[in-house]
Amino acid sequence: MELPRRARDDVFLSDGSFRACVAALRRIPEVRDLAIGIVYAFDPRTHMLPFWYADKRMAPCSVRLLGDVLHDAGFANVRIVLQQWSPNVRPSEMRLGGRRLDMLLVSSMQVHAERAYELIRDAHRMGADRPLILAGGPKSIYEPTDFFELGPEPGVGADCAITGEAFVLLDLLRTMFSRRRSGESPRETFHRARRAGELADVPGLVYLSPDSTAGQPIAINTGVQRLLRDLDELPMPDAGYRMIEPPHRRRGLAAVPCSATRVGRLASIASVISTQGCRFNCSYCPIPAVNQRTWRHKSPRRLAAEIAHIHEHFGISDFFSTDDNFFNDRQTVIDLMTELAGTTVDGRPLAQRIRFFTEATEFDVYRNRDLLPLARRGGLAAIWFGLEDLTAELVNKGQTASKTTELFALLRRLEIEPMTMMIHSDAQPLRSRGRDLSGLLDQARYLFDRGAITYQCTYLGPAVGTRDFEPAARARTIFRRVGRREVPQAFQDGNHVAASRHPRPWQRQLNILRAYMAFYNPLNMLRALRDIRRDALARKRLFFQVVGQIGLLLTLPKLLAWAWRLKRGPIEMYEGLEPARIPMVDAASGREIQWAIEHLPSLPQAAPPRRRDGTARAPQRGDDPIPIWTRLHGAPALGIGQSA
Repeated sequence: MELPRRARDDVFLSDGSFRACVAALRRIPEVRDLAIGIVYAFDPRTHMLPFWYADKRMAPCSVRLLGDVLHDAGFANVRIVLQQWSPNVRPSEMRLGGRRLDMLLVSSMQVHAERAYELIRDAHRMGADRPLILAGGPKSIYEPTDFFELGPEPGVGADCAITGEAFVLLDLLRTMFSRRRSGESPRETFHRARRAGELADVPGLVYLSPDSTAGQPIAINTGVQRLLRDLDELPMPDAGYRMIEPPHRRRGLAAVPCSATRVGRLASIASVISTQGCRFNCSYCPIPAVNQRTWRHKSPRRLAAEIAHIHEHFGISDFFSTDDNFFNDRQTVIDLMTELAGTTVDGRPLAQRIRFFTEATEFDVYRNRDLLPLARRGGLAAIWFGLEDLTAELVNKGQTASKTTELFALLRRLEIEPMTMMIHSDAQPLRSRGRDLSGLLDQARYLFDRGAITYQCTYLGPAVGTRDFEPAARARTIFRRVGRREVPQAFQDGNHVAASRHPRPWQRQLNILRAYMAFYNPLNMLRALRDIRRDALARKRLFFQVVGQIGLLLTLPKLLAWAWRLKRGPIEMYEGLEPARIPMVDAASGREIQWAIEHLPSLPQAAPPRRRDGTARAPQRGDDPIPIWTRLHGAPALGIGQSA
């Protein structure tokens, strides 16, 4: 089951809405000195292949963008904490300008959710002085109610979960602070607006109903966000970098954030937004649905200006474009790469000073392979390919072994590094039978022989917000407990086998390690060293062989321990669909709604719509009497809530 979408003619914000919201907040002088902490949650259990090298060398774009946006809107007292750098910082100990936090923003992926919960619990230890707590990031987008009622006492949780992009936060703050009373804290302002029903007109929020009780919490969902169409309305990436907390082991904040020079050395890879959207509709991928099947991109001039600005001010030369499929649209590639190729910095071509990395499908790069020389002139240095399976038996995105051979040869001639991402599944054999390439190890060796620089292998499991999730839940293939211990959310990373129909899942776990060892090993390192004079990319292959083998040493004990737990068991599965831990209702209709997970119905009857003063009212024109999911998809209204 995927996230719901808005009606086709109501997906986007009207142009200028983002800048108007920023301007409105800047006109509210009281917001300037509010102490705001932004924390990117990070679970160290995920520090392994294939991410171990990059996860601490990149300041995530999501929290940097929040910093840029808040600074642009007039908030001047903001600090960004990256837990991968400063893991011990606690909200209760954070002080900005000598004052406690007024607002805490926690951003989390699903695999880091348990660290986010710890941050929220710690903030509640401040009692009546605690800040307004807002949860965001992918975890909040797909499973917003997981941030409520975290325990151990009732009422411990986030005040609000944001299920959309930066504009949703701005819209919430504008709605709150335009009605703020003198001397009122942001938390008091939020809850007064919540009780009065004033937040129902801000799409993209989930919060507990004022009618909730400790015994039966009910969440209100204000609907699907509208997307920012013109990405050029976002502020220039700058202030977010200047707010980052320096690495340390203390519980409180440093006196000042990282300097521009130091943050450039620590975050040696800059993530940038260039395009968003993908033509494919893979059943295991939730990303197209969260983008509401749209295609968006920065203007060429803006993208070039961003990269040049970050390079000049922070000294960063490596840029990772957080795309879903950069080669999705041919004209966009032409426009962006032509601009990057023609941009100069201090009289020197920008493309000679930076390296541009991106993600794309083999199908789209192959059909646009005539554009690769232009892309190389624009600075393109590496492409991460979601090949998944060379035989296309698991998923068919137009990839073939012969196409891989031809395309990788072209990329190597142009000195563009092909990076590969593969998926192992219950049905895939470890080794091929006969001359085909169905075997996991055969594919890993084939890719190295054809010039792949890096290799990633994850296990196919049902992700929340995908069409694969409910069939897996009904089939009782999702692990709930292994060895009588709950499966942590950190193990939903694709590295750990956490869902399988295979009778020996521990063997499938070992297969992941075997695949990595087939690609990263001393023999392949020697082969890269041998080719260093005749292959322009041999130095990169040698470097990543070293990085990969170090990562393998870090990964081996973690995955071997998990394989041992899987073998010993017992393995307890989720028993199909369950009632939502915290059901959600639509803010307009009061009907229980679907979101990213299907659950059994939870509520005996619908809660009535409410006026802004909190009293019940009859439905009015403009109200939707049908739940969001039913309106958009025609499906019955069932409960949603905590994931399996």
